[in-house]
Amino acid sequence: MMPKISILSRALLLWLLLASGLAWAAAPQVQLDRNRVSAGETLTLRLTADGSTTGEPDFTPLEQDFDILSRGQSKVTSIVNGVISNTRQWTLQLAPKRMGRLMIPVISLGAEQSQATAVEVVADADRDPADDPRPVFMEAEVEHQNPYVQQSFGYRVKLYFRQQPQQAALSDPQVEGATVQRVGEDHGHEQVINGQTYIVIERSYLVTPQRSGPLTIQSPRLDAVMPEPRASSQRDPFADLDEAFGGSLFQGMPGMGSPGRRLVERASDLTLQIRPRPDDGSTSPWLPATSVQLSDEWTPTPPVFKVGEPLTRTLTITAQGATAAQLPDLDQGMLDGVQVYPDQPHAEDLSGVAAPTAIKSFKMALVPTRAGPLTLPEIRLDWWDTIDDAPRVAIIPARVVEVAPAPAGTAPPPVASTGPAVTAAPEAAAPAAPKPPMAGQPDAGWWPWLTLLLGLVWLATLGWWLRERRARQATPGAITVKPEEADESLRAARRQIERACQAGDARAARTALIRWGQIRWPAQSPSGLGELAGRLGGEGIDATLSTLDRAIYAPSSEVWDGAAAWTGLAPYLDRATAGGSRQTADPLPELYPPA
Repeated sequence: MMPKISILSRALLLWLLLASGLAWAAAPQVQLDRNRVSAGETLTLRLTADGSTTGEPDFTPLEQDFDILSRGQSKVTSIVNGVISNTRQWTLQLAPKRMGRLMIPVISLGAEQSQATAVEVVADADRDPADDPRPVFMEAEVEHQNPYVQQSFGYRVKLYFRQQPQQAALSDPQVEGATVQRVGEDHGHEQVINGQTYIVIERSYLVTPQRSGPLTIQSPRLDAVMPEPRASSQRDPFADLDEAFGGSLFQGMPGMGSPGRRLVERASDLTLQIRPRPDDGSTSPWLPATSVQLSDEWTPTPPVFKVGEPLTRTLTITAQGATAAQLPDLDQGMLDGVQVYPDQPHAEDLSGVAAPTAIKSFKMALVPTRAGPLTLPEIRLDWWDTIDDAPRVAIIPARVVEVAPAPAGTAPPPVASTGPAVTAAPEAAAPAAPKPPMAGQPDAGWWPWLTLLLGLVWLATLGWWLRERRARQATPGAITVKPEEADESLRAARRQIERACQAGDARAARTALIRWGQIRWPAQSPSGLGELAGRLGGEGIDATLSTLDRAIYAPSSEVWDGAAAWTGLAPYLDRATAGGSRQTADPLPELYPPA
């Protein structure tokens, strides 16, 4: 019986130990390296819990009064009186955000919580500002004290060091209700303050408030390790080895080299009053800036407007004192008689400029669809001048341009003549017999006849030139096909169109269609898909060819369905291909295209 009692006793003892261990684990312990700390210094917090605990502690409540500079985790195993125990430990480096009595709040670990602990943050009473100036301090300033909502303004931080820090890291400012963007690179210089020379580092940001009312900018945090003043008078025991190995063998190794003092500094938080948008009755997008310009560019330059031939127009907004995200789209108005294929807008913030500058460009392809005057409407952009505090308007004026007809349908331009018009009947082509001069009038001799002969030769040459010019314009790249070869050529061109459509290649399909039209109508071949649609006839083919043109000039992200396009094209091409030999041999265009 004795062994059984011994076993039961040991089991009971083990259960009591485990229960006590669980009870201890149920209360995570918080330890601080000190409960009184000077402003600008850091303290270390350790949270210890039993090794059997799971999960991670919630340190979020600490961020109300402290900056968490670093954190680490470890496991510790110890043996006391033959009993093995495991613990988990979290170590945090904290920097107080302000002076006064601060609380280390309750930290939750699973279902259990630690106890709250108080910390006293006081000014450095041992430092005499006259004898020992501050080794590190910060200043912050803003460009505008009372900006408008969505008005970008500058925020600048200055860091002052009495000597070069061993390490330094600067966080970004925190602003609720605004966006913060770092601008440019850091700038450094030296400045003398109260007889002391400081190294000054400046960093700039661009702040854009998103709502009106009070706005608080929380200062960035500087985490620096400065050399200890007393350490400079002592000889580093590893200095000789450093010199023997180039002076940097032991630099940065823990416990070796000169010790440093870790400091955390902040500038004062700034609170601004953000003004709402002025009630000026405008419904346009709100754009506060210091300068806004609109520009208009064409490709080719100067632009040539002709039916069926595309042009590229680029509109650009350039705004100072604003970000690219603030620039609105442009209302380009309605264009009657033009197909417009817009590209995706492109916006960017420029770097390397004195003032914050943003640009946004709008590129589009314009394809005129009819000849005659074309009105390009006025383009306006309302904005608010933050310098003069007044509304402004950037304008691209309206303009009227003349669209030339397509080459195939263009009548020869009238020929200017400086001499009198010559009108003669066919039977009067031969010159009449000269009449004797009137009494008292000098005889002109043979000069009038020579002039008449030269005029007739000039008119004949001009007529031949106009006929050749009309033929070249009407049939650019025309293909001469014999009547017996016309059917086969049309079928070959049709197969090229089918292959391009099935492959989804819009440009190859357009080229093959134009070539098919040149074979089909060699005397006056269509110059573009719009004219080809008129030759083939039907609303369905016009929509199909318009979609093909749009796929060529539209953004690359738009997908063209070549298989569906071929399904719509095939019936029209088959009907036009039938009897192609007769139509190809006929030099005159059809007066009425097939319905």
